[in-house]
Amino acid sequence: MLNPLFAFGVPAGLMIIYMIFYFAKRAKKTDYRRFVLTLVSVFLTTFSYQVYNYSQSVVQITSTDSFTTNFGYSQGRLIVPLILGAVLSVINFYYLFRQFRKKE
Repeated sequence: MLNPLFAFGVPAGLMIIYMIFYFAKRAKKTDYRRFVLTLVSVFLTTFSYQVYNYSQSVVQITSTDSFTTNFGYSQGRLIVPLILGAVLSVINFYYLFRQFRKKE
């Protein structure tokens, strides 16, 4: 789970999917795209939290130096996709609820 290709590849793939839906939203006007953007951002946040939480348990068993040596990156880098996902989730929830309020 802490392999760099997995720990950072999945968030990178999710960001690519997010960008595809974000720019496709500009091309056509449909209602489900904001919902898909919200799902992708929440999945990004959840996945990043699970990876960071697992890295915390590995650091508790070993040490920060051995974590960096074994996996090739510092544990702090795992916070970047977590923060990015959380910010995108908040933004998308705001626009999603705003979209629902306009329809009433």
